[in-house]
Amino acid sequence: MTDLSGHIDTPALQLSWSEAPWDSVLFGAPVLQIGTLNLRAPGAVDDIATFAEARDRAGALLVSCRLRHDQLAESMLLEQTGFRFIEMLYQPELGLAALPPSSHALVVSRATADDMPEILDAAGSAFGNERFHMDPRLPSAIGDLRYQNWVRSCLAHPQQRLHALRDGATLVAFFVTEMRADGTCYWHLTAVAPGLQGRGYGRRAWEAMLEQAQSEGASRVQTCIVARNHRVLNLYARLGFRFPPPLMTLHWVRPA
Repeated sequence: MTDLSGHIDTPALQLSWSEAPWDSVLFGAPVLQIGTLNLRAPGAVDDIATFAEARDRAGALLVSCRLRHDQLAESMLLEQTGFRFIEMLYQPELGLAALPPSSHALVVSRATADDMPEILDAAGSAFGNERFHMDPRLPSAIGDLRYQNWVRSCLAHPQQRLHALRDGATLVAFFVTEMRADGTCYWHLTAVAPGLQGRGYGRRAWEAMLEQAQSEGASRVQTCIVARNHRVLNLYARLGFRFPPPLMTLHWVRPA
């Protein structure tokens, strides 16, 4: 396998990148992600040309980058080279020391192969606000398949866990979580089944998963949400989550 990672370290620019292999499989062409980007001095436009040359040699179709909300100079540098702003991303967190009592009455279980048809169906239509759906240069179906593949991989994933939440026999939501060494339960994917949205299951499902995280020994929960998903932002605020400063996501897409 060809190593498509690289870095630039000059007086004007620090930049590193690598391949996102799971997305390369989806698009059928290399997809890169920028991991580090710091603008140090004038002249960075000339230095970043090294990255553009490596990107083109690799035949990359898409490059993504996430920056702190205050890295405006870096975002402007990327825009000079063809990147476009896609989203603001929040990473809310909540300590679990004293959860208030709830009456969600939902059953949380680790998903099994028998749950997968329902969960995959939900995953293929539950996510409409994320970057792969919102960038008009990318086919929306890629986003649906991406989340279905993610969910499918969780049954055998060494760290990530797929949870099914049911009201009786009805699947109402699923969560992909990961317990980390620092005591954080990270929620990678969270979704109420599309046909049940707007019927009060959101808060009940989130309360159930907070209890689940606490029962597994987590001291806090963290996740990420795009700013345009205002309904879910309001839910997290009502549950008492704290919102650190957001991140910016930018995409470069090879012109058709």
